[in-house]
Amino acid sequence: MISTTTENIRPVGLLACQLQPFLKRLETRVVACSESPNDNGLYEIELEDTIIFPEGGGQPSDTGSISGIEVKISRRQGLRAIHHAAAPIEAGSVVYVEVDFKRRLDHMQQHSGQHLLSAVLARECGLRTVSWSLGSDVSHVELDTAKDYVLQQHLLNEIESKCNALIFQSLPMTVRVYEQSAETCPSSIPVDYVGGVVRCVEIGKAGEKLDQNTCCGTHVTNTSQLQILKLAGTDRVRGGNTRLFFYVGDRICKYAHGSLQRDKRLAELLSCPPEIQCEAVERAIRQSKLQAKSLKSLRRLLVPLVAKELHQRLSTVTSNEQTQSVLYHCEDGDGAFAIGVANELVKLMEGPSIIKWAAVIAAGTKTEGGQLVITGGSSDTIKNTLSRIAPVLGEHKGGFSRGMWQGKASSFLNLENFSLD
Repeated sequence: MISTTTENIRPVGLLACQLQPFLKRLETRVVACSESPNDNGLYEIELEDTIIFPEGGGQPSDTGSISGIEVKISRRQGLRAIHHAAAPIEAGSVVYVEVDFKRRLDHMQQHSGQHLLSAVLARECGLRTVSWSLGSDVSHVELDTAKDYVLQQHLLNEIESKCNALIFQSLPMTVRVYEQSAETCPSSIPVDYVGGVVRCVEIGKAGEKLDQNTCCGTHVTNTSQLQILKLAGTDRVRGGNTRLFFYVGDRICKYAHGSLQRDKRLAELLSCPPEIQCEAVERAIRQSKLQAKSLKSLRRLLVPLVAKELHQRLSTVTSNEQTQSVLYHCEDGDGAFAIGVANELVKLMEGPSIIKWAAVIAAGTKTEGGQLVITGGSSDTIKNTLSRIAPVLGEHKGGFSRGMWQGKASSFLNLENFSLD
């Protein structure tokens, strides 16, 4: 990297993004810039200070720009914050750093919300958070629970209510910074974070601390800035642990908007208001199952009739050295129907045969294609028939199974104009 000597480099832990998380623009100087792009085609740039947070502590990197040049990601290397940018910048240059504040605020809300949620879970339920994930849509905490433990819905409701009551109380969220020492350095500190400060996030007023936890991330300064927290269900992991999903702040507005749009669309499709949509869907599922059962019965009756028809068409052919072929396409059919017809036809054609024969059975719509089965008197006739019909199928794939070729084709549009004779 090309660098310039400077004594003003701020280490990770004391970056402007960590000390002033609501700062949106910062003037600083370029310390170093790589001579060539890395494997991702990005230049690695180090600044004296930055408001673009380098990923860490379970929190993804901020994005932003350096004097208009896009920063895709920022990563920590020891005590240094390295920005991966779309173009190089000369070392020593004075630059303006801007952060994508919408993304920053979202990350602060989810991260601070996680601290609050974990504190309430520990205080009210004795549940310890062993890890967490800040997802792009929904986040979760992983709780240390026994295999048979179940977070009941009434308990989730109580936890959610307590979190939102604490948000409403506008409790201060304070970051305390300590020199790193054997006494202050927890085991969670990365092994390559040597000589840096230890940051501790506290929730609550002096003498009434709700929570104190080591953390390098960016956080809101007051619980009211979280706006609201919503729990979104659980699942089980690692044999016994429980994942608890949650949304905080603006993500709830986004989720609510999506839900309202879905309600509106379902109201149009089901011709009923949201209040009775579940009953309408259940009714539609029952009707669909009944129709599928009836259709299956009808297809079962149709299979031997179609096989008999194909057998009669083949039986009208006198001895011939060329392979005699038949084609049958059922747009309402499925894979089971096509295979069933092929199996029945093979039974009918068993015994001494005076002809070489093959049959192509297609099941699916013309535009979307579907299941394709090719059967015949021998593997050679099947292979020959496949090679002759392949040009009109477009994209298709499959293979031999149980004495016949089975596969799928992306379209049957040209099938009706194709003759196997």
